[in-house]
Amino acid sequence: MKLEAEGMAPIAEPSEDQVRNLVLSLAMPRPTFASLNDAHGNYIQVAGGRPWCMVEWRQANPLVHYGATAKAVRSPYKDGAKIRSGAGEIALQADEWLLLKQAAELFLAFRAGKQFPDFVRWRTMNSKLGLSE
Repeated sequence: MKLEAEGMAPIAEPSEDQVRNLVLSLAMPRPTFASLNDAHGNYIQVAGGRPWCMVEWRQANPLVHYGATAKAVRSPYKDGAKIRSGAGEIALQADEWLLLKQAAELFLAFRAGKQFPDFVRWRTMNSKLGLSE
């Protein structure tokens, strides 16, 4: 596993605390983007900052890119609202806004190779990204 964040040196084989602390620390002007990659090309990434973010997960084989949707979070934002990150502004749907504490739980499940928590649903982004369905 490798944990990366904008403007920071990568961390090989990060501990649970390192993963949790990095994800929970995302906020402007500090890093607003982080990813956790495994040896097989799968990864999970987060963009945003306190308290809201968006999460994506890529499965390498078969190649599928997903966006996280929240089953029960009541986002104060409507479809098309934009989240800011170091990569720019990203327009989201109302159900794509997650809390950083939820993103941390997703990262920890990915790190441990466990099933993702029940609060998240995954929507494929393959067509949006030009990947085959």
